[in-house]
Amino acid sequence: MINLAIQDVSFDDEATRAMGIAFDQTCGSLRRLSCADKVRELIAKRIIEAAKNGERDPVRLRSQALMGFNIDDVSMPDVSVGRTPPSPAYAAVAHAA
Repeated sequence: MINLAIQDVSFDDEATRAMGIAFDQTCGSLRRLSCADKVRELIAKRIIEAAKNGERDPVRLRSQALMGFNIDDVSMPDVSVGRTPPSPAYAAVAHAA
C-alpha cells in the first residue's frame, strides 16, 4: 500500500478518476517493474504532480508518469535486461577494399 503525504491539494472526482486510470495503465505498462513499491510510489508522485498542474487526461498523465523510464513504446514484448541485441547479418560480412 502506498501512502503519500499530499498537503494543500485536493482533487475533484474527474481528476481522481483520471489519476486512477493513469496509475493502473502505467503500472500495467511497466509489468514486473511496477511490482516494486518504490517504482509505484514514483509513478504516483509523477501523476500527482501532473494533476496538480491541471492535467486531467489519463493518457497524458500516463505519459508523464512514464517519462524517465526511457520507454517509448510500452506495447513492446518483455525483453531481458542486459542482453546484447542481435547484430544484423550484414554486419558480420567483411567489406572488400
